[in-house]
Amino acid sequence: MKKRSKMYSVVLAVILIFASVAPSWAREQVHIAMVLWRGMTEAEHGFQTQLKESEEYEFKYTVFDANQDKKMLADIINNLDTSQYQLIYSFGTTVTKTLQAKVKDTPIVFNIVSRPVKAGIIDDWDHSGSNITGASNAVPMGSAFNTLSNVMYIGRLGFVYNPKEANSKIQRDELEMLQDKFNYKMVDAPIFSVDKIDEVIATLVNEKVDAVLLPQDSLVKASADEIIPPLNKHKIPSIVTIPAMVGENGAFLGLGPNYYDLGKLAAYKALAILRGEHPNNVASSTLKRLHMTVNLSTAKDIGVNVPIQMLRISTVVR
Repeated sequence: MKKRSKMYSVVLAVILIFASVAPSWAREQVHIAMVLWRGMTEAEHGFQTQLKESEEYEFKYTVFDANQDKKMLADIINNLDTSQYQLIYSFGTTVTKTLQAKVKDTPIVFNIVSRPVKAGIIDDWDHSGSNITGASNAVPMGSAFNTLSNVMYIGRLGFVYNPKEANSKIQRDELEMLQDKFNYKMVDAPIFSVDKIDEVIATLVNEKVDAVLLPQDSLVKASADEIIPPLNKHKIPSIVTIPAMVGENGAFLGLGPNYYDLGKLAAYKALAILRGEHPNNVASSTLKRLHMTVNLSTAKDIGVNVPIQMLRISTVVR
């Protein structure tokens, strides 16, 4: 009896050793569809990097890029065989809303959606009411203006946006509601087509705006090199809520969450779902910290002095 007990102990020990090694072939295979709006960003790199650290799953990705084309996006989603995927990752409000209308069963984890409740993507932050959850890049405009008031005076604020993008319209309405509280006048500057950008810039110059805010808008991001340099030339500070535009496009000031960290946050949502949680019960959330990025070369060119105390808590681009 003692020999048999000893033998069982040895067998159990061998099993535990092999289990602890957890070879890749023993991990559960997970196939994720990534439906993107403007190609891979740091958000997707953060998402994949965080998932790669999982010892439970082996991930395979199929990437679909709509290239900012709504017809292409519709074709992608209409032809998407959801039975092949355990989960769908979506980038942005436009992609997520389009997926939401078509995909009702496969879990969807969204990222870079700034106003998911107002956009009708989730019922509330704690419970989506559906197969969707995710990470939001929301920039509370009230918090942003509290920060900006320490850097510059803004009496007239230009707002450049694409009126066809739901997310941008939501941000525009929020800014309009804050005018009395922060004592500024908003100057609408919608971009109806890319070839009208010169006219939009001319309007902002004629309106003598103190600064221009560029929202989380895919068209604005794609057109940044046509928007920001002319603003810099006219010494109009550009404030962006996509921080990468400070280094990539020469914007003066960025206020917003780090895209890579947002990707990691979305990955945690995906892992919770793969471990058995229903998306409805996985709370959607934002990063707790707004990050500020300052382009010192642009600040010098446009004649803005940034307080030392602000530089100490910012990422500085020279």
